Amino acid sequence: MTDAASDADIDFDPTGSEPPPTDARGVRAVLVQERIELVRGLVRRRPAGGALLGTRRGFSWLTAGGTAHVLMSTDEPVASILVTPDRAVVLTANIEADRIASEELDGLDLEVEAFDWFADTGDRAVAQASAKGRLLGDADLEAELQPIRSVLAPLEQQRMRWLGARVQAALEQALESVEQGEPEDFLAADATMILGDAGIRAPVVLVAADDRIERFRHPLPGRATIQRRVMLVLVGERWGLHVAATAIRDLGPPAAEIVRRSRGVDRVLTAMVDATRDGATLGAVFAAAQRTYKESGFPDEWRLHHQGGTIGYVARERIAVPGDETPIRAGMAFAWNPSITGAKAETTFILGDDGEVRFLL
Repeated sequence: MTDAASDADIDFDPTGSEPPPTDARGVRAVLVQERIELVRGLVRRRPAGGALLGTRRGFSWLTAGGTAHVLMSTDEPVASILVTPDRAVVLTANIEADRIASEELDGLDLEVEAFDWFADTGDRAVAQASAKGRLLGDADLEAELQPIRSVLAPLEQQRMRWLGARVQAALEQALESVEQGEPEDFLAADATMILGDAGIRAPVVLVAADDRIERFRHPLPGRATIQRRVMLVLVGERWGLHVAATAIRDLGPPAAEIVRRSRGVDRVLTAMVDATRDGATLGAVFAAAQRTYKESGFPDEWRLHHQGGTIGYVARERIAVPGDETPIRAGMAFAWNPSITGAKAETTFILGDDGEVRFLL
């Protein structure tokens, strides 16, 4: 990372209402050039004529925060990025070219080349003609790009801090307004609206009322009404970055067994955070979770749901599994989400360069 991308160049209040500036004194432009050169290095090592990044995560990462999707339900953007030894160009249909150039790439040294929206082969044909050799795709590069993408630059960390504060506020505000008898759908709509007011998309909104908390780990909101307790799960996204959080509100005194399970899951989360250290592995964190589940009296609950993993340009860059040898590095963000039937805990945090855990929620 160059000096131009240091924390000193990024001056804003992550807890305030205003997000960090789009280009933060040129930091974004520097990051983009560094990432173009990094991709060029991967192309040269193959060797190949070029690389075509055609996923939402790839576009947002290389452009350091650009957004190039229309549908929320797909990983396919409406623009891709071709990187060759002598060019870096965004390829998109003529429908999208003006918006992409003016709103997503402003200030960046990236040209835009448009093709007719009705062209059968679209960006792939344009890219292949320009690559002058074998054209690499996202699948060819993902094994190398994922660990690189997972280590966030200072600008990205600042954005995550701002995003985390807004997701936490939405979670608390939406749950605080819940009334007995309210449908799950109403709570989901409230949370989505609060995030939307801050310019944040919500790719994941899960709500469970009462018994549905115990039955389902991924409860889509429905017409069930909230009587005794409710769980709200949110993932907020902006600049292509994601923050995840879960909270449960009891509308009356919780049962003793629920209290026991909640305390157990909190212990598991604490153990996972404590085990997240530079130089450790995701597998080591997972093992710490397994031990704590057992010590808390729930030895097999980890089998019923994933425990989370790294987070950033995907809601989970990598989900940890037993024995996972993925190394943990400073600058990575994590969203751990242990659960015991009827109880769940989730938080997102960044492991700082100094080894300190910086909670975003």
